Amino acid sequence: MIRDYQRYYGSALTLLLDRWEGSISLKKLFDDRNGYYLIEERLPLSIKFSRSKKGPWTFTYHRAHQVMYTQLVESYGNCVTAYVCGTDGVVAVQHTQLRQFLDDVYEEQENVSIRRKLNHMYSIKGRDGVLDKKVSRDSYVTLISDLLRS
Repeated sequence: MIRDYQRYYGSALTLLLDRWEGSISLKKLFDDRNGYYLIEERLPLSIKFSRSKKGPWTFTYHRAHQVMYTQLVESYGNCVTAYVCGTDGVVAVQHTQLRQFLDDVYEEQENVSIRRKLNHMYSIKGRDGVLDKKVSRDSYVTLISDLLRS
């Protein structure tokens, strides 16, 4: 049986592979936690998903998720978070962007909400603020590519 998380994580990983030029290495970071991968042995990727068909798409962060995320940033210097918005698209942010809407004070549970008007870019809002710019559908692969080149 294919589980929901496998379908959504698979869509994010397939999108990356399909749009990537050349080869790329991916590996699962943890045996006991789903949704954490390492790209090219140096850039962590955290994937979160929402089953909603239409926005707003909501993503839950428990304290343990934020602690894990912070550990990845401390170990690797950055982390990309990919939000799979149902079947609409995948939105990605890096550490400095994520901290605009989720700060360093971790509550037991916090939510992130992503919205998109028809034919517009995504806006991201969290418990602690709003991302200062809209994000395009192409942000996911473009962001990873830019970070790996730098």
